[in-house]
Amino acid sequence: MKVIYAGFSKTGTKSMTAVFHEFGYNTYDFMENSYYLGKDWRRIIKDGGTVGDFRRMYKGVDAVVDVPCYTYWEQISEAFPEAKIIISVRDDESWIRALKKQLFSMVTDYMYISMQLLSYSGWQHFKFSRACGLAAFGAAPVSWPWNLNFNEMTFKRLYRTHNCYVLQNAPKDKLLVLNFKDGWGPICEFLGEKVPDKPFPHANIGASIIQEYMENHPIMKRMMREAMFTFGVLTLIGAYGGY
Repeated sequence: MKVIYAGFSKTGTKSMTAVFHEFGYNTYDFMENSYYLGKDWRRIIKDGGTVGDFRRMYKGVDAVVDVPCYTYWEQISEAFPEAKIIISVRDDESWIRALKKQLFSMVTDYMYISMQLLSYSGWQHFKFSRACGLAAFGAAPVSWPWNLNFNEMTFKRLYRTHNCYVLQNAPKDKLLVLNFKDGWGPICEFLGEKVPDKPFPHANIGASIIQEYMENHPIMKRMMREAMFTFGVLTLIGAYGGY
């Protein structure tokens, strides 16, 4: 493990994933954690885990980003003490607006909902997402049947608490407080990487990540194929029954 991004969701997590991919890092973001480690995470969030669990889960992984990893950044750091830690903090008001917009997009995108209902991988992803909500907020912001439970006051309090805890407890010699406006320089110096000859990435602008995932992410594409197969089978069964 080279680096843990301890920033909360909606603090540039997808931009960080793009940065880590540019460096050639094997990166586990939200979808990778869901697909490859969803059952492990659901058990850990429910019953707890060990340093050995994290060492096994992230063997060969260079970077972790987004929920639930930022919630357990300290435990992952204990498992990989050589890993550096990065956090970015945005102001409360812009953060809560961005979070609400992101969550709203997840409960109103009917293709995304259908994939979770009609595919095994999608249903496992839904259960993982609910567990992540429990870990980050104490309750699932998105609940069955895809209702948005948004407690602005509580979410902002938890956001502030998380940021303060990281800033106070992460080892100062391993911590970078990143301002995305500074571009490549600080993060390349911090991680010992060359500055790429391209603009610094800014991903998931306008809470577009769900649509981007469905168009480009191989794991999401697999969910879509599974859902289409299930839909086809149900259509055939319905047609046969009607006949």
